[in-house]
Amino acid sequence: MKFGIVMGWLALVATATAAPSFDDYLALRRQHGVAISASQEALETFVGSRVMEVRGIVKGSIGSGDTRSLLLETKEGRTLNIKAAGAPDWVTYPNTTARLLVKAERRTELGLLRAELLGAASEDQMLKFEAAENARLEQQRQAALARQQAAERNQRGGTTSRGGRPPALPGNIPSLSVATRTNLAPELNNVLGAYAGFIRSRNSRLSVAQATDIAAKILEHSARFGVDARLIMAIVLVESNFNPNAVSHAGARGLGQLMPGTARGLGVSNVFDTDQNLMGTAKLITQHLSTYSRNNDEIEALVLSLAAYNAGPGAVRRFGGVPPYRETQNYVKKVMSTYRQLCGQPG
Repeated sequence: MKFGIVMGWLALVATATAAPSFDDYLALRRQHGVAISASQEALETFVGSRVMEVRGIVKGSIGSGDTRSLLLETKEGRTLNIKAAGAPDWVTYPNTTARLLVKAERRTELGLLRAELLGAASEDQMLKFEAAENARLEQQRQAALARQQAAERNQRGGTTSRGGRPPALPGNIPSLSVATRTNLAPELNNVLGAYAGFIRSRNSRLSVAQATDIAAKILEHSARFGVDARLIMAIVLVESNFNPNAVSHAGARGLGQLMPGTARGLGVSNVFDTDQNLMGTAKLITQHLSTYSRNNDEIEALVLSLAAYNAGPGAVRRFGGVPPYRETQNYVKKVMSTYRQLCGQPG
């Protein structure tokens, strides 16, 4: 059940003092791995503890000092009641557009979202910063693409590199944090080339454009649902080896090998469409992680989520854990090993 349906108000309890400057705010974002502002979907489905950025218009403030509260209206029209002890004066003025960095926690799906205020910045400052970052990173992406295309031309024209080994599995691909519904954040563009290069190293039949599209969608939907993109990379590698047209003997289809019935339930109408399939893949594993994280530690929740992705949650429930199917047990081992390597750990 959606949190927004159950509760019209979202309370954020904040007690820390805001960062004194815009540069300090940016440093806090980088320190906590925050790439973009949290979407309404992320706020409604988030369970656990995470640092995130919320944005909106301050409609007014009540109290002062330790009892100060802000009323923040999000772009979706939701009102957040933020208790903000030590908030800077400028953010308390009515109709001020702002970004707030908070350490958020929700213990259950329907529980109250609480957060400690870490910093604040004006929306105008953030928009100017993001525009400059987007321009800079787009230049970097274009330059990286040009270098990759030149390397491919050299490989086709030369002999020394033919038949060589594919690039090694990259370790420690940067993780992503806060979810978004639409555009890729600057930090996502910054690692797009690494993801696309790895994808082509595993499936050389893909063109640069195809690999880049798959990488971009993995990054986008991982951020949208708040799941580590490296995990989605590992799942898709094991499921289809990054083949958008893959079909299994059981009828699973596309990059994330979604079964037709499962795909429909996830809102996927065309399983061979890269965007739709990867959306469904990220959404499905996120649902499993949310379910199994309630009563298990992080590793156990991940293992059970992968088992449910492969064999279905009914089989996990029936056997009280990973089903005794050789295929499922091998699948979990392969994805976990690949995920660890992508995180720069021994497989």
